[in-house]
Formats: sequence, structure tokens, C-alpha cells
Amino acid sequence: MKNISLFFKRAVCAFILCSLIVTGLGVAAPGEAAAAPTGDAYVYYVSDGDLYRVKSDGAGAERLLKSFNFRGTELKPAGDYLYFMYDATSTTLLRVAVDGSENIPKRFYDSAVYFETNKDFIYYMTDKGAIYRAPANAADAAEAKLVADMADVKHPRFTIVDGRIYYNALKNGRTTWVASKAADGNGQVQWIGAGAFEDPWFVRTDSASAYIMVNTKPEETNYSTDCMVLYSVPRKGGAPKAINPKSPLDTNSVYSGGWANKYYLFNKGIVLGTDGDYNYAKAKGQVMTMDGKTIPLHKTGVLEIANVGTDKLAFVDGAGKAYVSTFKNNKIVSTKALSVNNVGYVRNLLTDGKVRATMLFASSGAYMLKSDLSLQKMVGVEWDLCLYKDDVSGFFYVNAGDNGRLYHMNDDGKTSTKLSDEMIDRIVLISKQ
Repeated sequence: MKNISLFFKRAVCAFILCSLIVTGLGVAAPGEAAAAPTGDAYVYYVSDGDLYRVKSDGAGAERLLKSFNFRGTELKPAGDYLYFMYDATSTTLLRVAVDGSENIPKRFYDSAVYFETNKDFIYYMTDKGAIYRAPANAADAAEAKLVADMADVKHPRFTIVDGRIYYNALKNGRTTWVASKAADGNGQVQWIGAGAFEDPWFVRTDSASAYIMVNTKPEETNYSTDCMVLYSVPRKGGAPKAINPKSPLDTNSVYSGGWANKYYLFNKGIVLGTDGDYNYAKAKGQVMTMDGKTIPLHKTGVLEIANVGTDKLAFVDGAGKAYVSTFKNNKIVSTKALSVNNVGYVRNLLTDGKVRATMLFASSGAYMLKSDLSLQKMVGVEWDLCLYKDDVSGFFYVNAGDNGRLYHMNDDGKTSTKLSDEMIDRIVLISKQ
């Protein structure tokens, strides 16, 4: 759909990788210690067309692919390999060993329309609508096992949660439905609701349920159709439930919003301008609770939203102004404007689903939101190339003051470490392996 790309412009700064699901909604207040980030991470980046990997502390830098003019997309690690598509338009699924022992990537499958990795398995959908699972270290795709057939290749996204795969299927071979099945392919299909979820990002979980934002009319080309319905499915098994079937949300209002803690932000009345971008000035930001209640948030549209503690939300409106609203009993009791202008993003650093820091990125630089809701500026951060990952301390950025070298900034917003001697073209992945 045309404006789905507008919705995912937020991905410039965020890497919630592997499943793209935030599992759990616990939040630590600013200044309160969340669980410590676990283990070392690796950062994958491209320099002069070559693919590199380096540890988050700067050790063990190695070049994985040389003289390949690397254009790979959708990089996802599993087992001893890094899987990726050849480029943004390709259906060729490739892989390369993460230990640097190979100098060229190997073909794994030639006609994949989408793929995901989960633990030590890779899942991929063929252009015929079949979903397969293979051990990540399999010799080749011949070891793959069929998980589901009759998947809808027009809506090929899927995700794996708690040993189940959620995907878009053709019910009775004709009608698009969101479906679920055991990830190993055993058992029966569970039909969740008519329609499609258009990216794993539209799936969110808490300790009890998975929530799926479903477009009940995915064939529509009118992007202002009231057809977005939130479904909940018990994580331990049980019947799905439509949360707002009698008051579906407008498509554009949902695409222009996003998840935050126990809420989904949407922009009531938002429209696409003649330039193809959303006009936030004529919208009103609202949030919907997981039981379907809507709460007015802001007098104009809201571009970005993030958690702050257990009872606050930070957000940025279409004019680039930032605020923090405090909630009590699902009502806003106060709102404070933050002392920064021209803000583009507000994001959370998470560990085990708990917020350990909130960051704002503005034209004047990058900032940490402190416990008293004041802002601490982070020196030397070129935020247009800033990436982070859940459960990995700090974040990674291209240092404009050091001719485009890769740096890591600690959670304190003060201590940074240089990770690369090469000028980098782009950061492509942050991973635990």
C-alpha cells in the first residue's frame, strides 16, 4: 500500500530486530534501574561496499564480505549464519557465515517473498504461498519442512510468537484471513479474523496476550477507510477477540501512529497531503487502550510516542514540539512541554521490556530525558544514522566529528567508544550474534 512506507519512516532510527515484537510492557521510571543489558552485541556495517562485523565494545572487528558491493537487505542472524535478501527487490535469499570464514555469500533459496529467523530456525515464504522452516545451520533448503500452505503472497508478512506462527492465509483458497499455527507445522490452523496484518510491527504482546492490528479490507485502495480492528489472542491458547469491531479505526490514522506501552497511538482525521506526506496539523492525536477505550492526547496530530515510567507518555507532534503527558485511571491529568524544538523522534532503550532510557532526536542534536523531565544533550551524535536494539546497552551512531566513523554511546549519554577505523556507509544490523 502506498502510505505504508510513510508509516515505517520511523524505522530510520529504530532496530527492534529478529521478531520486531516488543514482548512485555513493563516500564521503569526515568532514573530507576531496569534489568542490566545482557551480554555483548555485534554491529554489522558497510564500508566501501564491504560488510563488516564488530563487537559493541570495539573488539573482534572483521570483514565478512570483501569486494561484493554489498546491497543486502532484511539482515537476520540465526545459527552460524547471517541471512539476507540480495537487494530490496530481490527474491533471492542468501547467507554468509558470521565467523568471517566465507568471502562470498551462498544462495539458500531462490524464490522467497519474505523470511524471518527465530532462535535456531529460518522461516521463509515461497512465491507459491508455502511457508517452510529449516534449521539455520542446514546444508541447504532441502532440509526445510512445510509449516503452512495457502499463505497469501499479496500480504506475505508473518511472525513467530511463543512457538506459533502468525501469518496471512487464504481461507477456503479465496479470502484473506489472519491465521495462526504451531511453528513446527503440527496441528490445525487457528483462524483469527478476516483481513491481514501488514507487517510484524503490527503485532504486540504482553504477559497474557498477543495483540494484532488487522486491516479488515486489505484489498481497498482508499486509504481513508475505517477498517483497522485490533484483535487479542491468549498467548497460552484460546479464542481470539476483536477489541473494536463496531468502531474500526481509519487506515491513515493507524499507519501514522504506533505502539507505546499499553496504548496504540492513532491520529483521528489525518489525511495525506498533495506531497504524499501526512498532514498532522489537521489531525488530533489519540490513544486506544488494549480494551478499546480511546483517550484524547493532543490537539493536533502526533508523529512519535514513547513510554516514560509507568504512567507517562512522551510524544512529538507534527510541528516538532515535544511533550510528556501523565495518565491516571486512563485519563490525562497533566502535560508538560519539553525545552527542545524541531524534534523528529522520541525512542526508548529497553531491557526485558522495561525502559531504561528515553531519547529525543532533534535538529539541534540528540538528548536523554532525565527523571525530572529535563533534557541532557549528547555531544557528537549524528542522529540521522543512529541505531539501537532492545537488550543491548546504549546505541550506535556515525560520528560526524570523526569523518563518519562508527561509535557506541553508553546509556549515560556521556561515554562513547570508537568502533571502526573505516568511514562507514551504513549500519545494517545490531545483533546478539
